[in-house]
Amino acid sequence: MAVRATTGWLTAPPRPAAMTETRAPGALGQAMLWGGLSMSLLAFVPGAYLVPALGLGEAITIVVLGSIAGAGMLAMVAALAARQGKTSVGLLSSTLGMPAGTTLAALLLLRHTLWAIFALTFAARVATNVPTLGGSTAVWAVALGALALALALLPARTFVQVWIGRFAFWVGLLVIALVTVTGVFTYGIPILHDADGMGGWPSRAQGFDLIVALPLLWLPVVADYAKDASSPRAAAIGAGTGAGVMTAWYCIVGVLWVFTVSTSDVAGFITALPIGAAGLIVVVALESDAVAANLYAASMAGGRFGYRWFRPALLATAMFAGAIVVATDAIDIEDALQTLSMIFVPLFAAVLVRGVFSVTPRWAAWTAWIAGAMTYGWISPGDFGPWKDAMHLFFAKMFDAPYPLGDELTWLPATAAAFAVSTMVCLTGALIALAIREGDGDG
Repeated sequence: MAVRATTGWLTAPPRPAAMTETRAPGALGQAMLWGGLSMSLLAFVPGAYLVPALGLGEAITIVVLGSIAGAGMLAMVAALAARQGKTSVGLLSSTLGMPAGTTLAALLLLRHTLWAIFALTFAARVATNVPTLGGSTAVWAVALGALALALALLPARTFVQVWIGRFAFWVGLLVIALVTVTGVFTYGIPILHDADGMGGWPSRAQGFDLIVALPLLWLPVVADYAKDASSPRAAAIGAGTGAGVMTAWYCIVGVLWVFTVSTSDVAGFITALPIGAAGLIVVVALESDAVAANLYAASMAGGRFGYRWFRPALLATAMFAGAIVVATDAIDIEDALQTLSMIFVPLFAAVLVRGVFSVTPRWAAWTAWIAGAMTYGWISPGDFGPWKDAMHLFFAKMFDAPYPLGDELTWLPATAAAFAVSTMVCLTGALIALAIREGDGDG
């Protein structure tokens, strides 16, 4: 009987939104969700990169603009998902064509699994730095992984309204408030920031890409939660406000008071606060929910292969992620993850255009995605070896073009350029389709 009950639970599909007892998350619930997921200790790092290359005023301006831009795109995708009631796989499949759905699901599954591995590794590393707790990275990886799995198994609305709305969001808000107040009264504005920027890396455009990447990391995940929002307007306001405000706040703290950028130093910065062993609560609240959200999204992508495999896919992904973290130094996959995540930016630009102009042909969406991804790789190829080598072969070897374009040849951030190219290609395809339709009608 126990085996039959367990098997039935494993192969049962997730409960439809209409069957849940709690109300659909409104703007406040969505804001808490994306604000909570944006409250990561990792958000300090991009801000710390901006100084002293840039002056204080420049750095803060770039943080604000990057946060608004990234959160704005997140909000648009959230609104589209809520209006159409589709997951990430559903949005992408309807844009590129249903036959591509399986490949897209596999790509999303890979992306979500890798991000769960990375987030779990970072959380375990931070936990080992919490005073008085002790324990190895492997032990904390198992403990935090088990917690994240339990959270991912919760109904999505319970995760949003109870875990995020009643615990994680408020802990994150208290932490950033404490860090801000401690920084102001302990450090003031560091003398280093009174000087003009020293130049070098990152430039303004590169700094913008660093900041905008933070909310855009959730781009392939946002639809999986926003589809159950109470309205498209609530989904958009919540995602835009939550991700935008918290990304900006955390990054500005990084600009002002985090002077180093390695994960161990960021962990030390947090654990140096006068909270002692309560630092574990910070780790649980700020990092476990990111692992859980990626595990949940991975199982949603796995649902493409049949929702009876929803929970088995989630369990398998969690166990695989935990094993990788315990056995390796998985923090080194960050470069590959950044590249994979940025490739999705021009794809979701195509999704948005086709959501507004349904006449956009699918060939235009495919072309837009490829053109946008290549544009991003041309301007900012990143540090992931295989991708960087492929871009070098294509632009420098095949076409003898300057590579990478970098700040010397273009002032455009790679993210903005990729989004703009993808959007223009899609709009061109839509205009062509309309012209053909009108010609057929006249004929």
